[in-house]
Amino acid sequence: MTKTSQKRLSTKSGEATVSFSVYQLTRILSLDVVLGACVSAWFIAQLCEVAVEPVTILTLGVCVWLIYTADHLWDAYRIQHPAHTVRHIFHQRYFLALVIGWFVTVALGIALLFYIPPSIFRGGLVLSGGVVTYFVVNQFINFNLIVPKEVLAALLYTSGIFLPVAVQIESLNLISYLVFGQFFLLALANLTLISWYELTSDRLDGASSLAIQYGKPKTQLISIACILLAIILTGWMVLIAPSASHSVIILMSLVLGSIWVFPVWHAKYERYRWVADGIFLLPAVFYPLVV
Repeated sequence: MTKTSQKRLSTKSGEATVSFSVYQLTRILSLDVVLGACVSAWFIAQLCEVAVEPVTILTLGVCVWLIYTADHLWDAYRIQHPAHTVRHIFHQRYFLALVIGWFVTVALGIALLFYIPPSIFRGGLVLSGGVVTYFVVNQFINFNLIVPKEVLAALLYTSGIFLPVAVQIESLNLISYLVFGQFFLLALANLTLISWYELTSDRLDGASSLAIQYGKPKTQLISIACILLAIILTGWMVLIAPSASHSVIILMSLVLGSIWVFPVWHAKYERYRWVADGIFLLPAVFYPLVV
């Protein structure tokens, strides 16, 4: 990493600095997650043989960024001490600039709504209402003690990337449900795995996570079970609707599972995040090679 590709970020107290590359900045701002969501929505549309307009994919990306950034800004506001993760340190230091950027992006999202199909707008409105309700209710009732936030986040994420397809299908068939299940399980494994690696920093920052609630052994078991179930669902799809595209899901599952197989390597430089979030970009690379 060259000096020109590095920046230094100080905590509130000025006692420590954190170096991060341009690529790390994309992760801090959740841009990799946004791109992964857009690619996943496109891939799901291909699997279900449904046409989705580019503006719909773009609008989805904007919404994903708004939700993730709102969550990170809230965490940065809630943590009264210098945070223990680069992401939260960044959001603490540049809180005002990010808030302004958030509202500017809201304006962009509103403008895009005039160009998407009405059915997708209505579906997105319902989904957005669910997200807002969760954020509000969770401020008064610790809903995460009932249903871990990773489960809800995986459900909302999968619902969002599946929405452009769901609103255009008159009745969902078995293939549609299996595709939804695949991505839900992979998203849940992704979030569960990250909570396993970030148990210590989450505890220091007073955050809630599945790993904190259930401990590392159970969290690891849940993540592995999700990966295996995703592979089993893919095998089912191979039997009822043979297609070379199913190999992409298998690849995504295996890459995610490798994070457990090589924990020491993935722990360095937060490689587990690069890999865990990066699997949702794989369809853009490998799907065109197998169709």
